[in-house]
Amino acid sequence: SSDKRLVNHVFIFISEKRLISLCVGCGNQIHDQYILRVSPDLEWHAACLKCAECNQYLDETCTCFVRDGKTYCKRDYIRLYGIKCAKCSIGFSKNDFVMRARAKVYHIECFRCVACSRQLIPGDEFPPA
Repeated sequence: SSDKRLVNHVFIFISEKRLISLCVGCGNQIHDQYILRVSPDLEWHAACLKCAECNQYLDETCTCFVRDGKTYCKRDYIRLYGIKCAKCSIGFSKNDFVMRARAKVYHIECFRCVACSRQLIPGDEFPPA
């Protein structure tokens, strides 16, 4: 499904006697001493593991996100696939207070009556959409 997401840390493995590994990024064999492994079975040359959006190199110091076979840095993954406010379409920061209504999520400031623009608070009733 297109909603498959993997959040992974990148691990460095020192290669010893092992089977030949193929780089997910370029498709070539990995003969390097170091292999970057994302998830249990995705291996990369250090020079090939980059964010699909900003081309930042991804290594053991950052969180790596994988979606539809593409790797992303945290910033780009959240920008592209993170939950966004149903009213303003802007993402949420970790400090934002949110309101949930059915399957939608809103910033507190955006959760308003569409008829009179009054800010709605927990416990307010509103007609079904």
